[in-house]
Amino acid sequence: MTSHGSGRFDAPGWRFAGAIVSWAMFAFFFLGLYQAAAVVIGLGGYCASGGPYVIETECPEAVIVFAPIGIFGMFAAAGVALFFARGFGVSLVAWAWPILFVGLGIQFILGAVGGVGIISNIVVGVMFIVMGLVPVWFVISSKALTPTLVGSVNVVGARFAYEGKARRYFGLTPTEAEEVTAPTPTDWAIALGLWVLSVALGSWLSVTAFNALATSA
Repeated sequence: MTSHGSGRFDAPGWRFAGAIVSWAMFAFFFLGLYQAAAVVIGLGGYCASGGPYVIETECPEAVIVFAPIGIFGMFAAAGVALFFARGFGVSLVAWAWPILFVGLGIQFILGAVGGVGIISNIVVGVMFIVMGLVPVWFVISSKALTPTLVGSVNVVGARFAYEGKARRYFGLTPTEAEEVTAPTPTDWAIALGLWVLSVALGSWLSVTAFNALATSA
């Protein structure tokens, strides 16, 4: 049983590659932004670069590179997931927002624990964490947790049967009743295994690039 999509990129190889590349990209840009936020918070919450004015705290090169491109890179990763993965594997569209906001929220809290802008960092950190957890609550309450973890289709495009109110803007295609199947242990292993490997690869590349920029200054 396969999906009815007949697009040029609607093939197992494209889904497989899309799942790997999108999560590796997201991990790369998110962790780069996370590291940049940690550096800026460690500098007191503010730094600058360039311009005609005297700069009290110069931004490190790694921050200059990763801070502006981080968000755009994560958007690009979501685009790759939607266009190529097409519902296969762990849903980047569903988890990108929670990971971004909860991750940055934790970074703000850590800054407060370290004694930097205690009140402001706690307020912003808690706000970010709440913003990140709201979509998670929606996914769970909509009984859409399973498809966000194993995908809405397998690698060959067969749709998984599931209950709930999963929305298209979560990257989950609603089940079409005439052709559905249940995810097998192999489907789970492939989806989660690819996710772990992709995130590990993207994270390693991000840390390597960030450190290279930091030491090149």
